[in-house]
Amino acid sequence: MSSFRPYALSAGVLLAATSLINTSYAEQTPNGLTLEEVVVTAQKKTESLQDAPISLIAFNSEKLEKLGISDVGDIQSAVPNLSTAPHPTNRNSLTAFIRGVGNADLQVTKDPAVGVYLDGVYLGRAAGLSADIADLEAIEVLRGPQGTLYGRNTTGGAISIRSALPNEEFSLKQKLSKGNRGYWRTTTQANLPVTDTFMLRAAYSRSAEDGWVENTGDGKDFGEQQKQAIRLAARWLVSDDLSLDYAFDQSEINGGQLAYQITRVTNANAAGFTAFARESRQSTLSVNNLENSSDDVGGHSLTATWLVNDDLTIKSITAYRELDEFAYQDYSASAHHFSGGTFPSLVASGAEILDTRTNKVQDQFSQEIQFLGSFADGKVDYVGGLYYFKEDGSEDQLASLNLLALGGFPQIAEEYYEIDASAESLAAFSQLEYTPEVLEQRLHLTLGLRYTSDKRDATKYDNLYDNQNGATVSGDQTSSKFTPSFTIGYDISDDVNAYAKIATAYRAGGFNTRGTETRFAQGFDPEELLAYEIGSKAELFNRRVRINLAAFWYEYTDLQVDQSDPVNIIATDTFNAGEATMSGAEMDLTALITRDLQLNVSYGYLNANYDSFIQYGQEVSQSKNVPSAPQHSYNVSLDYSRPISIGELSAAVNYSWEDEYFFSTQGIARKDDVGLLGATLGVSAIAIGKSELSVQLWGRNLENKTYAAHEIDWAASGFVTTIFGEQRSFGVDLTLSF
Repeated sequence: MSSFRPYALSAGVLLAATSLINTSYAEQTPNGLTLEEVVVTAQKKTESLQDAPISLIAFNSEKLEKLGISDVGDIQSAVPNLSTAPHPTNRNSLTAFIRGVGNADLQVTKDPAVGVYLDGVYLGRAAGLSADIADLEAIEVLRGPQGTLYGRNTTGGAISIRSALPNEEFSLKQKLSKGNRGYWRTTTQANLPVTDTFMLRAAYSRSAEDGWVENTGDGKDFGEQQKQAIRLAARWLVSDDLSLDYAFDQSEINGGQLAYQITRVTNANAAGFTAFARESRQSTLSVNNLENSSDDVGGHSLTATWLVNDDLTIKSITAYRELDEFAYQDYSASAHHFSGGTFPSLVASGAEILDTRTNKVQDQFSQEIQFLGSFADGKVDYVGGLYYFKEDGSEDQLASLNLLALGGFPQIAEEYYEIDASAESLAAFSQLEYTPEVLEQRLHLTLGLRYTSDKRDATKYDNLYDNQNGATVSGDQTSSKFTPSFTIGYDISDDVNAYAKIATAYRAGGFNTRGTETRFAQGFDPEELLAYEIGSKAELFNRRVRINLAAFWYEYTDLQVDQSDPVNIIATDTFNAGEATMSGAEMDLTALITRDLQLNVSYGYLNANYDSFIQYGQEVSQSKNVPSAPQHSYNVSLDYSRPISIGELSAAVNYSWEDEYFFSTQGIARKDDVGLLGATLGVSAIAIGKSELSVQLWGRNLENKTYAAHEIDWAASGFVTTIFGEQRSFGVDLTLSF
């Protein structure tokens, strides 16, 4: 606790300063020039961003369009202390970390540390998160553990995606986009009020791009892909008190994976690959046969909302979802390309280093019942409910370990495993906010309570090295946890408030699909996190400036960490081997400089270290890295808009920076610090008869920076492979609205 006090002191000084500024300058600012209110649903209710005692960034549909965000992976550059990267075996799945807490590996037998929610429905698997979302309304990123209100108990945070709801106004919008490297996208959105009480909404999106590394071998170019997404929604206002909302969504991705190239040789074991290593990004590489990867994700949801009376609303969210994924990855692009393809005749699969074929199937059912309202003459606002989640999944992978085959391994150097898994979670939760009569009702006390019971079981069949060490093993994990939270909030003035919070969260145990048989059967236990946070939210200069601050301190115990098997280069085991301390701060500033110009600045600081890391019985914390934990990250943007004779002119410039960080707990695989510049320029609301036309030019990574999107340190094998991020991209959007 002693390290937490400097944050409290600095926050107190800053709160006093902002309160004084707000009082001194309130009369000096022009009337009628204020920031628009940002409305969020982070606490299961509609409220102002400034009233939610959470470190939270929200993007509405207009901001999402300006930033070119169409999937979860696009938001990283705009949210400090959020880091995402493509998963090594499948670019369509994203590893997400918030404040240094997340998953470096994604498996059907592990829960994610960062929960992703689509219209209130928890997505159990991260597969397909880079898929387009056809009808985005808003995205909210909640930094910090969400152990009370959200569907699953997540230690890192939550990403909440909201789709547009049907409404009573007819509308039709068609958007066409065209860019370099063969990029195109078409999006159609329609809203149809059938009657006064029944409304329909439909959206369809389709896109394609050529990728940014040419493949001179067989198959698509690296990164080439096609996407499509559809969403159908219906709203029935059954009565003044009861409404039903049904939605169906489906997204598909097909294409080639990103290219891993050998960038560095780290020891003599890889001396034979020295001639193939290139530290610079290569525009042309090749593999023997780049097979297509695909993701198909979708589901149904039904939400019933019953306004029982002025003090009670009951909401039911019922959902069913499915995913089907095939991923092929060949890690040999450099070796194949620069050797002229001389090795494939020596190995069965035709890949010089390693290639993997992974199939994953999962379905899930969830049911949530919420009770929202107030009592005690409005002094107590509450949210309570019950949550049930059930998933079944299977995963199989064929890995060709061709480094062993090239080294003269006497048997077939392949590993094949099959996993069957199921998980079940049941929780009861509540959150009560009490505003007593004292202190002019400026004091707010919030108590969160949640009890969760989790059960998971899994079976693995493993055929290793032509069944030299094959076996079928099973295991089961059960756990339960009570995770309370408590928040004190105080309204310093009508426009400035402060809060202090203590929260607990846990992540259920599970199994590592890539683990050795013995350790797979043993599984791993839950991890726990105790979080302290203080913050303030202020609107100054007659609400022309909004500044939100947060500082946090984490105590992380029984940390689930992956450790490479010393014998099998593709095997990892997960142990409750770690303890970590994480601290940091966030600042989000929005300032209306003039009537036409708005400044946005977001900054994140993170200090993350292992206090303990036991690796196969040895304490090695001093040599381990907390992955995806950049010390400094920030985003700065200027948005300009003003009416002109034919419509409204708008321009935006944004710059995002992220310090270097490591991709895993071990080795030297890292992302160097990088700053990326983007911009948009457009004219909207151009009248064409009864319709409106918008034209927007856009560009991303305008300085054409070279940076690592992901790296793998192959440890004793002696080399590092790297996926480089997308080069400069630019294009134009045309939108016609009726």
